[in-house]
Amino acid sequence: MKDLKIAFLFFCAFNLTQASSFRSYIDFRSYTKIEKDSLVFHLENMKNTSLSGDLGLRHANEALKLAKKEKLVSEIKEILNYKIYFFGKLRKYDSAIHTSKIILRSLHKGDSKGLASHYSKMAYYYNMNYQKDSAYLYYRLSNEIYLKFGDTIKIGENLTHITMIQSDLGDYSGSDETGIKALKYLNERNMQYLSFLYNSLAITSKKQHDFKDAIYWYNKALSISTNKLDSISILNNKSIVLRYLEQYDESISLLTELLKDPILEIKPRTKAKILDNKAYAIWLNNNNSNVFPEFLLAKKIRLEEKDSMGLISSYAHLSDYYRSKNKETSLSYASEMYKLASNQKSPQDQLEALLKLINLDNTLRAKEYYTSYIRISDSLIESEKQTKNKFAKIKYDSKKNREENLRLKVISSEKELELEKAKNRNIIGAVSSGTFFLCLIGFGFYRKQKFILEKRAEVYKTETRIAKKIHDEVANNVVNIMNKIQYTEEPKENLLDDLEEVYFLTRDISHQNKTVETGNKFENFLKALLTSFNTSTTTVILKDIHKIELKLLASDKQIEIYRILHELMVNMQKHSKATLVAVSFKNNKNQYSINYSDNGVGLTLKELSLKNGLKNVETRIKSINGVITFETSVNNGFKAFISFKR
Repeated sequence: MKDLKIAFLFFCAFNLTQASSFRSYIDFRSYTKIEKDSLVFHLENMKNTSLSGDLGLRHANEALKLAKKEKLVSEIKEILNYKIYFFGKLRKYDSAIHTSKIILRSLHKGDSKGLASHYSKMAYYYNMNYQKDSAYLYYRLSNEIYLKFGDTIKIGENLTHITMIQSDLGDYSGSDETGIKALKYLNERNMQYLSFLYNSLAITSKKQHDFKDAIYWYNKALSISTNKLDSISILNNKSIVLRYLEQYDESISLLTELLKDPILEIKPRTKAKILDNKAYAIWLNNNNSNVFPEFLLAKKIRLEEKDSMGLISSYAHLSDYYRSKNKETSLSYASEMYKLASNQKSPQDQLEALLKLINLDNTLRAKEYYTSYIRISDSLIESEKQTKNKFAKIKYDSKKNREENLRLKVISSEKELELEKAKNRNIIGAVSSGTFFLCLIGFGFYRKQKFILEKRAEVYKTETRIAKKIHDEVANNVVNIMNKIQYTEEPKENLLDDLEEVYFLTRDISHQNKTVETGNKFENFLKALLTSFNTSTTTVILKDIHKIELKLLASDKQIEIYRILHELMVNMQKHSKATLVAVSFKNNKNQYSINYSDNGVGLTLKELSLKNGLKNVETRIKSINGVITFETSVNNGFKAFISFKR
């Protein structure tokens, strides 16, 4: 997908006219002195965009020296634009941005269309340089100018780029909103951008796990795509969604057909991507399939092409492939994936690699990986928040700049009339307020007394429940320990284990009766509960807890979810002997789901039906009109699937 974006955006960002055929020069030193000193000669060769980036840049630099010497302003501006083009060709995006700023300073403020075009060009290079917030800003600046001129084509193009940036940074709702706006401006006059927009909307749907919607947008993009490579890339993306939908045969068939296209021989990166995806789909469909040669070939091509992002995918798939065959090899590939993802500063890939390492590594390093996972996850959340705040600020400033000055010209007679009305309202309000205030005092006294009585009853119930639990569970255990100390020669280690059990009992009672923080603080409160079960032998992983907006839940639902998860964690601690626990959170159109799983000893169906704690869990989830199902068997871990509506 990245190759498609680069090729397509690069094509759209520039519309440089190639000069009629020039000879290709290989050695710059072979030029004569007359040629080297000729501005026309260097300008002509500079405009031959079929030259390599290095050679084109050398012609542009020579031309710039001669143009500056002659103080040829228009030629200097033209040469700088070509320098930007060649910097882009060489992927020297910092240099392209720097040169763009030089041109920007020279542009006249009255040249609105020139500014709009240049803002768009700068945004493109910021985007290629992974400076997404700056790219977003300059596309918006460009768009504000084009809106004034009513240039629908350029508006549509800019909005398409903004859609993609918002999706890249996790602002999916914002991306969808911008994409729908872009559709209003794009039509048959700009089919390539329209196809690209459909593809971008499909990617956003895929990221939100709305796979059927993603298929819809991919089909829309294919129906109007006129570029062969674009179509191949879209079909490859569609095959991945089919894979997520577990339609493996259809995904494999699609990729097999793509590999027959001869154009892939000149596009090795695209070929490697399709090879790798096909092998992975075959393996997912049948774990016994021998797809190692295909994985290896894709990796080899990516190494030759220095395709770092592609290699991350190769290492991820190879790690999965070896997971049940050779854990050491699987661990090695996961480690390579993590190193490369760290070098490429790709936090999402780092998190995926760390999850693999945590699951595979049984040494003390697993704890280090878990710490890194939490650190990167928290950093990513903070980064996304800051970026969204920047987006909001840019949107606000843009709107503010478009607004006219505040209208302060009000006719004096209207002011006087309003003041007179206000005086009459104050008199009526004073009388009404007095009556209302007396009623409010009476009602407040009644509510306060009722609240005090309810609280007393609630405190009494809580105290009774705690006293019973302490007597039945804690006190009995303490008496048993005292008897062991007094009448037996129980080993010290056994007594310490018994004391630890008493500690956990008291901690559980504390958690069960602790007031649950609801509202905006609930997410952090729940996170603290779950991570408190991390021990030297048990690692708890939380996935996407920050993405589902738990703060939007009603307080009664927050309390029940807290109690349910607490019950599951206590059950794990007492019975499962798990070393790894994962709790993942999802929200799809206000349908919340929480999946709990551990790698403990599991239960039989009979044992499951006898667990009072799990019966309590079922009762609690029903109280909020939710559903919970369990999946377990001896030595196969324990899973719980919770779903409920907001």
